[in-house]
Amino acid sequence: MKTSEVSRRYARALYETAKQKGISQRIFDEVRELGTALEKHPELAQFLFSPIVSGDDKMKALRTALSKASEELVAFLTLLANKDRLSIFSQVAAAFEEISDRDHGVTRGVVKSARPVSVEALKRLEENVTKVTGKKVVLTFQEDPKVIAGLTAQVGGWTFDDSIESHLTRLSEDLNRRTH
Repeated sequence: MKTSEVSRRYARALYETAKQKGISQRIFDEVRELGTALEKHPELAQFLFSPIVSGDDKMKALRTALSKASEELVAFLTLLANKDRLSIFSQVAAAFEEISDRDHGVTRGVVKSARPVSVEALKRLEENVTKVTGKKVVLTFQEDPKVIAGLTAQVGGWTFDDSIESHLTRLSEDLNRRTH
C-alpha cells in the first residue's frame, strides 16, 4: 500500500512512543488487529471515516470496540479523530509495519500456491528464504489458481519460483539452447 508523508509521520510518532515505553510489539499487534477489523467490517470503516459523524461519536465507538486496547493506541486514535484523520488509519498501519520491520530487520513476502500450504511448510520456507536472503523473513500465503503445482514466493526484490510452469520453461529453454 502506498503511504502518504502525513501517514508516515503519524506512524513514526506512534512507533517511537511505543518503543520508548517498551510496548512496540503490543502496539504493532493492536494496529494490525484494528486494520484487519476495518477490512472485515467495511460498515465500521465507513462509520469511522464519515465526515458526517462527529469525532466524539467516533471515539465512543472506538473506545467500546477497543476496551482492551492499550491507552497509547486509544490516545493515538483520539488524536487522529480530533484532527479528522481517521480515514488515513490504513496508511498509518502500513507505515507503522514498515518502520517496525525495518527496525527489527524483518522482510515480508508472499507465497502463492494453487492449494493451501500447511503452517509447517510455510515456516520451513521462511527458514530457507531467511538463509538465502540473510534477513528475517515473514511470509503470508495467498491462494492463486494460476500457479500450476508447486509455489512461488516474492520477498523484497527476490522471486523464488518452484512451480511446474517455471520448470517447464527452463526445460524448454535448455532444449532450445541444445538444438541451436
